[in-house]
Amino acid sequence: MAEAPKKAWQWVTVNEFERPAVPTVITVKKWWQNFTHWLSPESENDEQDEHENAFELKLDEAIKELDSVFSDWLNDKDDNSLRWVIAPPHSGVAEAIQHWAQQNNMSTMKLPDRNTLCQPSDPPSPKFTKTKVWLMPQLAHTFLRQTNGLRWTREFFAKVLSGEAGKGLIVCDSWAWAFLEKVWPVPVSELWTLQGLDDQALERIGLARGEGRLRALAALSRGNPGIAAAYSDRYHRNSDKAFELPQLPQEAEDATAFVCYALLVHHGLTSSQLAQVLPIVSASQLQIQLQILQQQSLISKQDTASKDSLWYITARGYPVVRDFLASRGFWLDKF
Repeated sequence: MAEAPKKAWQWVTVNEFERPAVPTVITVKKWWQNFTHWLSPESENDEQDEHENAFELKLDEAIKELDSVFSDWLNDKDDNSLRWVIAPPHSGVAEAIQHWAQQNNMSTMKLPDRNTLCQPSDPPSPKFTKTKVWLMPQLAHTFLRQTNGLRWTREFFAKVLSGEAGKGLIVCDSWAWAFLEKVWPVPVSELWTLQGLDDQALERIGLARGEGRLRALAALSRGNPGIAAAYSDRYHRNSDKAFELPQLPQEAEDATAFVCYALLVHHGLTSSQLAQVLPIVSASQLQIQLQILQQQSLISKQDTASKDSLWYITARGYPVVRDFLASRGFWLDKF
């Protein structure tokens, strides 16, 4: 009997996470030069749409697969343990978890107001609904990397790790988690994420066929489905360029790296919050950096409920920014 194909969407522990075994984003540009020489004739002749728009990532199957890893835990009334999920930027992990939590009638915790986290008075304490299983939708939005900006998160850790918060599911951006692990070593045994998608998995979720195209997407995205989807319209079959990558500003400097790193660690910041966590960068220089990064499509604004818009690293800009930070020795996430 033929072996059943692997499912595209697989939830695994962080220790089981694997990136696609293909060239990394650092080498993909050089690797591309040899790409057309080993593209098979069959893939070359396939009728393929040259995507005019980026692929719309659908998470229905990923949400269904969460039942296989979390349903027993969720339904066990005697189990009051925690589950932690790490969400790489633009991966769809946080969105899938939130949909699954809603389907299962979980209570969503209210995030603290970031604009009050650094005020001299103590911020409001974390509130837990002990009568229901609760969801922390994004731990990255509960702190600012500043002297007083970690108080709410420290209290959150103290309560959940002591067992007094009850049963909950905690989602945290991968860059925020890398930072929090350094300042608060958390003994976590149930740390989950979405398995990296290789070229075959990318085809199963609906990305265009063709071994070379998908292997290149898997390489560039490091197995992140959201990044692969964002670049699905950037392939040029008859071009020397694999993808139209955003370019770093020619004047990129330390301040550029500090801004990019702060936006990743905090999963997005407003201009005023950015100024709080980067006091070493002058207000005028900060605005210059935001403008040039936006012009290069490396960052973008997202409207929020408040009057201040949130700056974040774009999906297409993420591989470029990650490579830039790696070259400057910044502490990276594990994905």
